[in-house]
Amino acid sequence: MMHSSRGNQIFSVNSFSGSIFRNCLSLFLLLCIGCGGLAVSVDAPSATQAEPHLPLGIAWTYNARAGFGPDAPQIFDNSVMVATRQGIVHFIDVVTGKRGGNKRFGDAINGSPAVIGNTLIVPLAGGRTALAAYDLDRADMRWRLRGDPIQVGVTALESGGIYVNTAGEVRRFEIDDGAVVWTHQIEGRARVHASPLVHHQLVIVVIDNGTVLALSLNDGSQLWSVDVGSPIYVAPEIYGEILLVSTTRGSLFAMDVQKGEIHWNTTLADETVQISSPTADHELVVAGASDGVLRVFDLDTGEIKWSAQCSDALAARPLITSEVIYTGSMGNWFYAFDRHNGDLLQQIELRGRVKSAMALAEGGLIILTEPRYVVRLTPLNTDVHL
Repeated sequence: MMHSSRGNQIFSVNSFSGSIFRNCLSLFLLLCIGCGGLAVSVDAPSATQAEPHLPLGIAWTYNARAGFGPDAPQIFDNSVMVATRQGIVHFIDVVTGKRGGNKRFGDAINGSPAVIGNTLIVPLAGGRTALAAYDLDRADMRWRLRGDPIQVGVTALESGGIYVNTAGEVRRFEIDDGAVVWTHQIEGRARVHASPLVHHQLVIVVIDNGTVLALSLNDGSQLWSVDVGSPIYVAPEIYGEILLVSTTRGSLFAMDVQKGEIHWNTTLADETVQISSPTADHELVVAGASDGVLRVFDLDTGEIKWSAQCSDALAARPLITSEVIYTGSMGNWFYAFDRHNGDLLQQIELRGRVKSAMALAEGGLIILTEPRYVVRLTPLNTDVHL
């Protein structure tokens, strides 16, 4: 266990002469409430996002000019934030689809940035800078951390965050200056392809050699480790105290997040099938797969309750609501299924492949399509007021 930032260089920046967000007023309103411009943390979408009412139609399409990572876009008040592999973070007005501002960070962004207070933390997947901290109030760079590239997203904490770099180092850092609080070195040459999860005092990391790792949030020490026997390339999901892990060999595991004990394991007959990141609620677990089948599992037993065959591979994490399950395919199709019986309720042809998770946005959906488009779907023949 290491508690130093050896091998990384932190650069604090008091002024920045590069391009800044074009609409400072929009960003100020985005991040501040009440008197005195109080900065608030917006590191996660509201838990009260209104669900869409079918049928849906395309309200607008925004050209981000580059592709996206696997994570969902982030929704803040009336803005959508997306990051691209061109190294640009875009803020988009959720109602109009107009650009609210953008910022170029120089290197590709594959993992989702985090907004912590008034600071945007951006993981960079190439070059000498691994992490960049940008002050959204002052439109100014706070600091940069040099080191090994970060291919996955940053997981936000109240006073900092967690990331995993390409050298297999899991690190907790401070928001003020990027100082490393602790480092846990993953053994061997294994790689991490999904953002770490934080659950109470645990940090969950999935590794492509099939290892699921639980670390202490306090000091990075290992608490438990489980080998599921198959490669893991997509993000896990936590619902309650259940950790759900998909593999590239047709298996979906449910385990106790505190102890790592496996509750159930459902393996498909065709073990060449790659299962997408799962999503879950109080009753169901839903995952797409490379065979184009959307499968719905019982949360308690892992039994497949129903499945639906789509025309192409399903690589993105599905979205589950109280009545509908949404997914997108590598063949440019958006699907809406009845969550209770799997009936197809609607499908829409999009302008590109869906490889990223989608997000609810106050009565509509935000979908990222390759190679460059952000799409908003809203109910047809209705006015959605945000």
